[in-house]
Amino acid sequence: MKQQPVLVFSLLILFHFGAFCQNKNVLYEGPPVFHGAQIVGNYPNTPFLFTVPATGARPITFTAKNLPAGLLLDPSTGIITGSVSSPGEYKLKVTVTNAKGNSEEDLKIVIGETLCLTPAMGWNSWNVFTKTLNEKMVMDMADAMVSTGMRDLGYQYINMDDFWHADTRDSIGRPVPDAKKFPHGMKYLSNYVHSKGLKLGIYSCAGNMTCGRRFGGYTYEEIDAKTYAEWGIDLLKYDYCYTPPTTKTAVERYSKMGTALKHSGRSIVFSICEWGFRHPWKWGQQVGGQYWRVSPDIMDSWKFPSIWVFSMKAILNREEKLWKYAGPGHWNDPDMLIVGNYGKGLATGGNGLYKGMTDVEYQTHFSLWCMFAAPLLASNDLRSMNEATAAILTNPEMLALDQDPLGEQAKPVYKMGCIRVYLKQLSDGSVAVAVLNTSAGEKKFDLRASMLDIQSVWRVRDLWKHEEAGAFKDKWALTVQPHQTIVLKLSR
Repeated sequence: MKQQPVLVFSLLILFHFGAFCQNKNVLYEGPPVFHGAQIVGNYPNTPFLFTVPATGARPITFTAKNLPAGLLLDPSTGIITGSVSSPGEYKLKVTVTNAKGNSEEDLKIVIGETLCLTPAMGWNSWNVFTKTLNEKMVMDMADAMVSTGMRDLGYQYINMDDFWHADTRDSIGRPVPDAKKFPHGMKYLSNYVHSKGLKLGIYSCAGNMTCGRRFGGYTYEEIDAKTYAEWGIDLLKYDYCYTPPTTKTAVERYSKMGTALKHSGRSIVFSICEWGFRHPWKWGQQVGGQYWRVSPDIMDSWKFPSIWVFSMKAILNREEKLWKYAGPGHWNDPDMLIVGNYGKGLATGGNGLYKGMTDVEYQTHFSLWCMFAAPLLASNDLRSMNEATAAILTNPEMLALDQDPLGEQAKPVYKMGCIRVYLKQLSDGSVAVAVLNTSAGEKKFDLRASMLDIQSVWRVRDLWKHEEAGAFKDKWALTVQPHQTIVLKLSR
């Protein structure tokens, strides 16, 4: 009988997820609604690509006022392309119209020295596919990101991890993709991904070899960055296998690649992946990084002791302390999302060692990553998501927390026993509050205004139930299920 509350809660969660997904076109009904980033950064005189994230009944028409010279907006897709030569902040007024109505939003394009003004959102091949990566898979994932509505909620990147490489570089040292896996080449692939309004990411390593023992980027930084730019690459994840262990060497090697990317002629986001051993949150931005891993690889496990790989809870314990290092253009990366893998990912499953998490735990995983303004890189098979996985990854209210332009990482404000409370300030003056129960049993908890340092009366919205929950002044009584995170938005 002790398990009955957990079972009932799980059934309620699944019912909620099922109701969400029974109508798979829910995102494409009704008047237009904006999502995703409201501020975008790009270097001057480099290719610009951004899809205005908006849902609503199709067909839909996009228009924009004050679009800077050099950019064009496709009125039927919302894809903005071109190049801007003059640095500055360009404030656009974007309107989306369909048969059910119209919606208007401010969009700021910042042409300057900073990329990734909100955390990167997209997909990565590693956790679920590892060395089986290939051209068709990448194209399929781009298609799925569109068909699932993820692109129109703000997801942008399709990232290839390790094992895209040929056996060797070419005769003059340029990187070469595996011709069997990528028969049409990388430029063909990037053109395809870009045609969907998405961006293409790639992987390399600061050592002589990647972690998968393919050729690395050490001493080839300039030629690699130039080649990636020619291929149309938009993001580089740079690992740290087969390298000297010192912080000094890491800073030197990442700095060299960061400089090469900056001078490549393309706005390429730089993801530093040295697993947090050398505290990259202290130097990652100065070497050109836009975000940096804070831990070893995530495994599909709520709690599992290990030195070289981390469970979700182990990463949480590290990430929650680093809030002061995050902000627009420089983010803490607690690793990719493993939502929906259920222990079957080729990397995260650990050959059956890690059995996967429950949907409740995946929801907590996603909730905390959004609260922490973390990069949201799904690493599951987008082509075959079940209802629960799709509902988690496409919750627009949670995505809005991650993409909030203020760019604040949530701070821990209460931690006693198995209950943790995190507070995140938002750009509109409201706050988001996450209440986590780390125990295996149901807990009653009173959220108090004194914990949040707030006064007066606030409206409460439950971001997983998608409903207004009442008014909060001094105390809010909660029942938190095992490993659940309740996320509330408080507005004046």
